[in-house]
Amino acid sequence: MGLLLASWLATACRAATIISYGDGLGLREFTVGKKEQETVMNLRRFVFGVGLGLVLAGQPLQAQQSEADRRALAQLRAKAESGDAQSQSELGWAFYSGKFGVETNYAEAVKWVRKAAEQNLASAQVNLGFCFGTGQGVKKDEAEAVKWYRKAAEQNLAAAQYYLGVCYAFGQGVVTNCVEAVKWFRKAAEQNYANAQCSLGFCYANGLGVEKNAVEAVKWFRKAAEQNYAEAQCDLGLSYITGEGVAQDYVEAVNWLRKAAEQNDAQAQHNLGACYANALGVTQDYVKAYKWWLLADAQGHKNTRETITGQESQLKPEQIAEGKRRAQAWLEQRKATSLNP
Repeated sequence: MGLLLASWLATACRAATIISYGDGLGLREFTVGKKEQETVMNLRRFVFGVGLGLVLAGQPLQAQQSEADRRALAQLRAKAESGDAQSQSELGWAFYSGKFGVETNYAEAVKWVRKAAEQNLASAQVNLGFCFGTGQGVKKDEAEAVKWYRKAAEQNLAAAQYYLGVCYAFGQGVVTNCVEAVKWFRKAAEQNYANAQCSLGFCYANGLGVEKNAVEAVKWFRKAAEQNYAEAQCDLGLSYITGEGVAQDYVEAVNWLRKAAEQNDAQAQHNLGACYANALGVTQDYVKAYKWWLLADAQGHKNTRETITGQESQLKPEQIAEGKRRAQAWLEQRKATSLNP
């Protein structure tokens, strides 16, 4: 997989606005203008690479190079310098991530990734596109990003097909074209790429680039949700709440919302809180509702602060204290788990 795409390119295309539903429950929808190509998409979350690569972006690693690291790096560099594309790609990843104890150097990463990409290595092409798309190690150039995504997408690399779809959906480096976005999302989704499955579900749910079809939307949300993709779990939960594309089932809705909320998806946390406040699929519990709203608000979720303010005026001081204690305990547990997976 070249530069470890699972690490470099684990991302989500989240295009949404929030509308109210009941007491604090937020749903997502696309907002469509007069023409599909003029669709206004307010990003809930649009990140070109959240995995290890971007977690480290802007935070160069301290070089702690062991003798084993030095030997491995020397062997890799020798292969890369001999023209081996896979080794060039992996050397680029080392400079991008700080692997083998080298100091993070995005420009050097791009240098080696480009060499591999020019040899038609698809994983290197999509990663080079990522660098151009974000301006890491090279001047930002969205059109150049599209060029490299397309080269990899035409080799049937699912990640590249997904990113090319994202570019068409958001008009980044190309003219916005939702039909073309759906085309590429579908190619990646049919390869079981969860990000693309979720995005394709969005398109069906909102009639973007394809005829609106709630049943088909749920189908694709479920495929991604079953891969533990948090955003899709949230959206599947919302489908069960509204009964769009599936029989309304609040208990099942809470099941999926909880899975996403436990992965720290702010939208799911906001909506799970609303379920507790409104006794949708669970016993009414305002302290639990408050806890989940606090967690969503800690991530800057839109509208949650207003919901919290209203809730605090109705809660007893001891309930507020308990909700805050539970939220803090959840955060500490999550931090401990992330440090000791």
